[in-house]
Amino acid sequence: MQEEAKRYILGLPEMDSQHDYLYSLFDRIEKVPVVTDRAFMQTLLKEIERYLLFHFTSEEYLMRCYNFPGFSMHQSDHESAGNRFVKFLDDFDSDSLNPIALSIFLTGWLMEHSAQSDAEYTEWIQKCRRDGKFFTE
Repeated sequence: MQEEAKRYILGLPEMDSQHDYLYSLFDRIEKVPVVTDRAFMQTLLKEIERYLLFHFTSEEYLMRCYNFPGFSMHQSDHESAGNRFVKFLDDFDSDSLNPIALSIFLTGWLMEHSAQSDAEYTEWIQKCRRDGKFFTE
């Protein structure tokens, strides 16, 4: 389990803490293989939706501040993941949500996204900070 805990560490504390919270939310879904308590699941899904939006906005703001060249591709990836999540919300509304499939999607997406896309902007921002290029224009 200790190895899994490192899956989201990018080296930007502001993003690492957000990833940590997202994983904790996704882990809660994993513990509910079937929706038996709609009120609980609805509350959890709303929190995930709100926090994903906050997280995407935070990352995109950071990338814009440092003129990250891969911004549009990264933003597109966020949009695609958000759209896929909305389909799961639609499934919940129609009483056909598969929590296991949702958990696998969210956790898998964040792991892959962090290891690839997030690692790229993290490297860029860390270089800018080392070089004293703060909030470039």
